[in-house]
Amino acid sequence: MISKPLAVALSFALAAAVSTAAFGQAPPAEPEKEVVRKLSRRERNAKIAKLEIRHQEFVEYVEPIMLPVELDMFLSLEDAPARDTFVDEFWRRRDHMNRTSGVFRDVYYRRLDIAKEQFKKLSTDRARMFLLHGPPTDIVTPKCQRLLQPLEIWKYDQIPGIGHDLRILFYKPRHQGDYRVWNPVGGSVALAELLAQPDVIAAQSGGEAEAQRNRLKTSDSPYSYINKIQFECADGNEITLAITQMVQSRIDLLRLFAPPELDNESVQRMMRSVVIANPNAPKLTAALAVDYPAKEGSRTDVRMTLLVPRDELSPAAVGESEVYTIDVAGEVLKDGQLWEKYRYRFDYPGDVGLEKLPIVIDRLLRPAQYVSRIKITDASTGAEAVVEQTIDVPEVFEVDAPKEGEPALEPLIAEVADAPPVEQVTAEPRLRIIPPPDPIVKGMQTVEVLVTGSEVKGVEFWFDGRKIATRRSKPWTLDLDFGDIPQLRRVRAVALDASNRPITGDEVTINAGTDPFRVRITSPRVAPRLSGPSRIEIDVRVPDDEKLASLELFWNETRMATLYDPPFVQTIDIPKTDGVGYIRAVATLANDAIPPIEDVVMINTPAYMEELNVHLVELPTTVILDGKPAHDLKEKSFSLFDEGKPVTIAKFDRVTDLPLSIGMAVDASGSMMNKIEEAQKAGAQFFEAVMKRGDKAFVVAFATEPQMVQRWSPRIADAHAALARVRAEDKTALYDAIVYALYNFHGIRGQKALVVISDGKDTASTFTYDQALEYARRTGVPIYGVGIGIRGNEMDVRYKLDRICKETGGATFYIEQARDLQRVYDDIQAELRSQYILGFYPSPDVKPGKWREVEVKVDRGKAKTVRGYFP
Repeated sequence: MISKPLAVALSFALAAAVSTAAFGQAPPAEPEKEVVRKLSRRERNAKIAKLEIRHQEFVEYVEPIMLPVELDMFLSLEDAPARDTFVDEFWRRRDHMNRTSGVFRDVYYRRLDIAKEQFKKLSTDRARMFLLHGPPTDIVTPKCQRLLQPLEIWKYDQIPGIGHDLRILFYKPRHQGDYRVWNPVGGSVALAELLAQPDVIAAQSGGEAEAQRNRLKTSDSPYSYINKIQFECADGNEITLAITQMVQSRIDLLRLFAPPELDNESVQRMMRSVVIANPNAPKLTAALAVDYPAKEGSRTDVRMTLLVPRDELSPAAVGESEVYTIDVAGEVLKDGQLWEKYRYRFDYPGDVGLEKLPIVIDRLLRPAQYVSRIKITDASTGAEAVVEQTIDVPEVFEVDAPKEGEPALEPLIAEVADAPPVEQVTAEPRLRIIPPPDPIVKGMQTVEVLVTGSEVKGVEFWFDGRKIATRRSKPWTLDLDFGDIPQLRRVRAVALDASNRPITGDEVTINAGTDPFRVRITSPRVAPRLSGPSRIEIDVRVPDDEKLASLELFWNETRMATLYDPPFVQTIDIPKTDGVGYIRAVATLANDAIPPIEDVVMINTPAYMEELNVHLVELPTTVILDGKPAHDLKEKSFSLFDEGKPVTIAKFDRVTDLPLSIGMAVDASGSMMNKIEEAQKAGAQFFEAVMKRGDKAFVVAFATEPQMVQRWSPRIADAHAALARVRAEDKTALYDAIVYALYNFHGIRGQKALVVISDGKDTASTFTYDQALEYARRTGVPIYGVGIGIRGNEMDVRYKLDRICKETGGATFYIEQARDLQRVYDDIQAELRSQYILGFYPSPDVKPGKWREVEVKVDRGKAKTVRGYFP
């Protein structure tokens, strides 16, 4: 039976609900500046009637989840390709809001098919509920016709923004054909809406019907009536719980049928993402020129240059400087359909000495006819221009530059009717190093180079900053010894002309790891002489389920352009200078928990300049004081020693709560057959205890050889699923697994750790223990060994595991079962998330390649760090 206090509270709530704003209407919001003109109902209907059928259906089907401002914007678009772009953006936003990855559209349309089949109209409350929030976890259909109208109670474990463990009550009003969600506003009057029809009540014996109606007029009528429902209805408890919950949470239920909110800035981003003219915006003048400077495989580089008068733009103040900023949104149409879309941002210094600012856009298109539509907007004033032009993209042939006195070569063109236009460009000298096929490279390997351009007369090979050899004829290859363990190596090849002057080149990093988030300037990679309009090509890798927010391109420290969509090709104007400069690319993800990354290419460097690596040795250090990490030490508390000699501290940072990059190597050999479940539990508990937002992890399983079972991922669920797939069989390649796992950390920044779960005895590795130890020293990643069931008398196994962990600044733990590991989680996490980063520069006379021991001393407590480094 419902309790008296709850019933009293319910009575007050029902009474108070009479004066509450009508159900389904949210409180008035603060007025915002109108970004999209609000259309009247008549205007909307008129515009919808003019849409293509597929766009009319889109408006009809997504009406429950579409905001009015989105509808007005969609109807304001001028053509079908722009509407197609809007549709793609609409579903992308829904994926972002629902934290899905490209699947929400399919999910919604599956819901739509079900709603059409199960409910009479999509406009009904149950259909809208189903479309907005998906199927309920349970539906209760009470049988209580004598007292109540037909009811349905939908249960949801959670509805974002509404609450948890929800019950939504639907009822069929008298003389109406479909269910409605019950509105508690109105107190007893609202409750009376749930009563059975009057003629049913009148059929009750004696004067019970009249007595019941009279009870509904008294102050305790909700309590009495709810008790009656609870006693006489089969699902009385569910009904009273649903009524109670809906009354008490009526404010939250105001948002029950509201589409996901969209703030004003999001609307502005929508406007920037489509090519639609704002009739109220000031106008800019823009002249468009198109040329075709290069080819990329079967595609042509279409370079579109817009010249915008500087005096029509307004610079924005940035500190003591001024910057002109122009936003670009573009579309390429083919046969009347949207072919591709893109977005850029360009920055120009306020003191730029040009009357017209060049906006250069590179797109890679196959030979055909297209329509280019470009919208440029002054970010300061909102002034804009929309430029539309038909472009016939030719097939481009690259030909060698003619020798002195020779005419230019003309390409042979078959005389075919309607043949696409053909254009020839002078073949620029190019050189590209073919990356090795295996991700991990060691031992003797042949480096191959692809060269184009008749100007190239030789190739110079560099290895780790030192010139190794020069080839004067084909084949352009060189055999290099990469060593017994996979070290981070750099291979550079430089093309030379007949006078031995460097022309162009390429550089690759070998054994660079598997970080899923990377940016690399692919061209130019080696640029001894570069100025004027220069084509920059950039490769960006983005982790699964992440989205690139922007790619910024800098000349020295001046931002030249911001790119949002591939292909990441951009022409920038590099000023003529006698000094060394650099091109920098900075990639940023939408997930702000992951820090940006960058790549830098030095250009206009002297041909004879060999690289001098000034190597800062960083020592992540934990200080244990009274059994716990110490957090309040100053730089003066530390002393550093390199091979026993004191060195000056060049870097000192105290870091807390940095994102962690965690690798886990799990022994899946036959010797672990009876322990594999314990190993899986230990690994799962570790990830559960340690991983937080912004962290990422990978999982390696090893038996006869190591295998990646989960690449870098920020989700704990992925790590758990990977552990569940591990099966015990064959021999134990522990040392190979350590090397393989550590390899994945190359290029990873921030706090790192490798956890190795094993019974410790290696029986199958191709790497020796000494090689694994050296590799662990070189990577500098703390290793935390978890030995499961390793007996105390297995001295050799324990010694080797202890040493490889302590040499890297980690630790070893020996347990019998997974629950024993709980006691060490806090210690590991405290070490990883609260460290001092100490750094020093080795003496210039230190020779590379030889292990050097370091020591960190502290005036109180005990310092724990790596044992040494390889210069």
